[in-house]
Order: sequence, then structure tokens, then C-alpha cells
Amino acid sequence: MRRRSFLLAACCIPALAHAARRELVFVVHPYDTPSRIYTRFRPLTLYLAGTLERPIKLVIASTYDEQMAMIVDGRADLTYIGPTPYVQARDRAPIRILAGEAENGQAFYQSAIVARAKSPITTLADLKGRRMAFGAAISMSSTVAPTLMLAQAGVQLGDLAGHAQLDRHERVALSVLHGDFDAGGLRLDIARQYLPRGLKIIATSPPLPPHVIACSANFPTDLETRARAALLNPDDTGLRAFEALGESTRFVTIDDSHYHSVRRMLRTLGK
Repeated sequence: MRRRSFLLAACCIPALAHAARRELVFVVHPYDTPSRIYTRFRPLTLYLAGTLERPIKLVIASTYDEQMAMIVDGRADLTYIGPTPYVQARDRAPIRILAGEAENGQAFYQSAIVARAKSPITTLADLKGRRMAFGAAISMSSTVAPTLMLAQAGVQLGDLAGHAQLDRHERVALSVLHGDFDAGGLRLDIARQYLPRGLKIIATSPPLPPHVIACSANFPTDLETRARAALLNPDDTGLRAFEALGESTRFVTIDDSHYHSVRRMLRTLGK
């Protein structure tokens, strides 16, 4: 009997070891083309894989809703997630923030409303009777913040000649450049990339809480501690991985209280 128990235990050891080293999943929302997202985030996942001693699979969700569902139900272990999706996912499951994204030492980002450089549009009020392009409905920088900016300028969606959700920032920028829409909502750093190509910035939002890297509710606490430390105190490999995200990108300590302003914005818009 003792020999049989020993054999059973021995058979279980490889299975337990395999479970302990299971592949982790890191999911990113589709804010840009898949190839550019992969180029930016693959170094980060490799860095974290080395730190956690686990293989990490990088997944680019097909929609923001898919990203939220994956981190909420545990199909994803880690995620790079924007303010609005984070708040909505946090309402559905106790996902945890590991760190917030910072650029040039600033843990915030901004939204911009753009138009063609030669357009007569110079203020938000000029957008009445015009066509407006937004990104994904859940995107803070390309939909939520621009919609609130318009409302604060006295322009409701019903005052526009038309509007559409184009999902990715690139599609918004190109649709304005090509004249399909008169204006569009973009993340400010992305808007600046299109200025040499013929866009101009009409208005910018106040500072917005940053994107975060978060973990699922059932992510092991020891891995959470190690991942957080790797983000907040990177080695040379980590710094090179961060540079792939953006030349001045770093990660800083941040918590859920920073996102109360997002919750207020969503309530204001009835979302």
C-alpha cells in the first residue's frame, strides 16, 4: 500500500510542476494595429516572463469588451488597460493594479480633438453641424473625454451632423485626414504624430488618469509582488522593454482611488 501511494505521488509531481509553470496570458486592447502593438509589448512580456520565471503569451484582444472579459473571468492573468475599461472591469471583479504608466515622470495622459490643418474649424463650438469620428465607445481618450469636452463647450452629440465609432486611433486620424469626418478624438500623443501629415489640434482635455498594468483577481500574490517590483524598479532589461512602449515610459505606484474621477465622468455622461 505504501509503495502504491509512493507511485501515485511520484506520478503527480510532473503534473504539479507543469501546473506551477503554466503559461501566463497578457492581454492588450486593440488601440492600434496588431503589428505595432506586438512590437511595443513583446519586450515587456519577455521581461516579465524572465522575472516571473513563467512563459507569457501576448494576446491582442479583438475588442475592448473582449479584453475586459478576459481579465475579469481569469482567461488573462495580466493586462495593459485604459482608465474606462479598468473601472468597468473593476466593477465586475476585484482585479488589482500593479502599476500606472508614466511619461516624462507624469502619471497622466490627455485627449485631443483634431481637425484638418486647413479646416476653418478652430474651436469646439465650430463642430456644431459637423461630422465627428470617435474611437471605441469605451476608450477614454478617443470617445469618453472628447464627448465630455464637447458637452462642456455646449455641443451635444445631437448637434453634430453625424458621428461614428471607428475603434482604432489610426482609423480616426486617417478618416479626418481623408475628409470623411471633420474632426476626431485621439490620444494627445497620437494626435501629435499626425500633425506633420496635415492635422491640427483644436482642444485638449485636462489630465486623465493613466493606463495601468493590472492582474486578475486570482493571480498568485507572490507573482503579483514580483511583477510589481519589476515594473517599479526595473533592471536594464526592463528599461529597454519600457523604451519599446515609449522613449520616456516608466511605471509608478498608483491605486484605485485615482480612478474616482473617471467614475464621475462616466456618471456625467450617463454611462
